[in-house]
Amino acid sequence: MKIAHVSDTHLGRRIKKGRNDIINQETRPVESDFYDAWEQVVDEITSSKPDIVIHSGDFFDNPSGIDRSAPPEYARRIAAKTFKKIQEAGIPFVIVDGNHGRYFEYRSSTLSEYADTFDNIHLFSHYDVRDAIREQKPLYRDFPDLELRVIAHPSLEVKMLNTLGIDKQYEKWVSIQTSSINPDMINVAVVHGSTIDGTLHPNFLKGGFDYIALGHNHKMETISENAWYAGSTERWIIDEFDHEKGFLYVDVRKGKAYPTVTKKMLNLPRRVISEEIELNPDDTTAVFLTKVNDIFKKHNLEQRYDYETAARIRIVLKGNITFGSSLNLGDAESFLRHKTLDSDELNIVEFSLVRPETKGMTIGSKEHSEVTNVEYLVEDPESEFKQYVTSKRKEALQEQNLDPNILAKIFANVLREETA
Repeated sequence: MKIAHVSDTHLGRRIKKGRNDIINQETRPVESDFYDAWEQVVDEITSSKPDIVIHSGDFFDNPSGIDRSAPPEYARRIAAKTFKKIQEAGIPFVIVDGNHGRYFEYRSSTLSEYADTFDNIHLFSHYDVRDAIREQKPLYRDFPDLELRVIAHPSLEVKMLNTLGIDKQYEKWVSIQTSSINPDMINVAVVHGSTIDGTLHPNFLKGGFDYIALGHNHKMETISENAWYAGSTERWIIDEFDHEKGFLYVDVRKGKAYPTVTKKMLNLPRRVISEEIELNPDDTTAVFLTKVNDIFKKHNLEQRYDYETAARIRIVLKGNITFGSSLNLGDAESFLRHKTLDSDELNIVEFSLVRPETKGMTIGSKEHSEVTNVEYLVEDPESEFKQYVTSKRKEALQEQNLDPNILAKIFANVLREETA
């Protein structure tokens, strides 16, 4: 049996640090890249005609977390168009809900309407798994013509298990799922989750499945001979600049110990660039901007903006910064944001400057998790802060009637508490 294993397509993904123009009056910048990648997958699948398509979750990007907005209408149109194409090719399609693209409060999934419309789509929603855990019943679907049983594990969140009071029931349900194997069939598990963040119980991976189709991790990789993450089909964030992107063909046969897995890579034309800049204590704002411009030159970005060829770029700052330095990162970042995203003088569609922060010596926003070796060299925080604000913010102090002595004491106390 030939399975096409796809995951984490994230249709409707909209970047936060990119240009604001609308492409062809339909999509936001970079959003269209996710549609193009998914359509590449569908074209390949309908051409090669595997026995079944399995999607391991996060089909849409929204809703997610605190962003409860529905998937963009264009994402829904692409979904309908591509689902129809798969149906016309006569290929069954199994999909589970991920942690993206589902309404936490509603029983209906963002994919429910497609499962109702297309008879080849078989959806396991986030509410299906909740009900299965509560009722301690297995969650699977048989495909007799293929001699296949698909055993499902849609996305779960640890906090949801605790909130619903089913954390103990979950472990028992995992045992039910792993015991649901039919010895007369090929048994494939489709999962959205990870043992690392607690969204997948490790016992699930110990079940005697012929293949485990995993989603949630955006990196294409194997965790055992019969368990693979297909990865995402596009670079969700710039951290993924060096990830292979595509999907998997999986050949599973009865009586064969392990499946044969073949990677199918996608053609993703947009450049995604990640560079580092080493900061020195004596760097000025002008010196810093020169370093940034050198990176733009290195990657041939100093040309007029063109959406088709524009790059996504991130610059990570590392090094030592002394308090009161002549380098004003705030001003530099404002200037660079205007230069890269508001004007047409650079061929850049997304720009992110990941800069040092004091607390925890970490860098970046919630979308990034890198840890840097930045050190803040402050021997006497109170006096150095007072010297800084009186020399650099004198007018602001006068306008707001602020006492630099009091501000310096507050700063020193906060710094001591944060580093204690």
